[in-house]
Amino acid sequence: MDKKRILIVDDEKNIRTLFRDELEEAGYEVATADSGADALQKLDIFLPDLVVLDIRMPDMTGIEVLEQLRKKYPDLPVIMCTAVRGLKDDFVIWDARVSDYVTKPVDLDDLKEKIKKALGEE
Repeated sequence: MDKKRILIVDDEKNIRTLFRDELEEAGYEVATADSGADALQKLDIFLPDLVVLDIRMPDMTGIEVLEQLRKKYPDLPVIMCTAVRGLKDDFVIWDARVSDYVTKPVDLDDLKEKIKKALGEE
């Protein structure tokens, strides 16, 4: 069976590294992107099975990335990651058919469980 592919999108290098190391150890193939533009480029090259996407990034927000992603990949599971949650973000996340979300600091076991669920591995 092929490894499931996960794209991690976060502007914080330490978060990308932590998530990549943890998910590779859990048996996933992982690519990272440090910005929204980088993520949109890598989507077509890496063809992930799931995306972990930070909401707040400097070049474009995770919500903007999500809107672009949904145009080409309407059914791709996405888990949003954020340090700050607000009602507007909640509505947009729900409206965009996000699989789940995690808040920072992220509980890595919780993240892995949500990934398994989103990929139908439970």
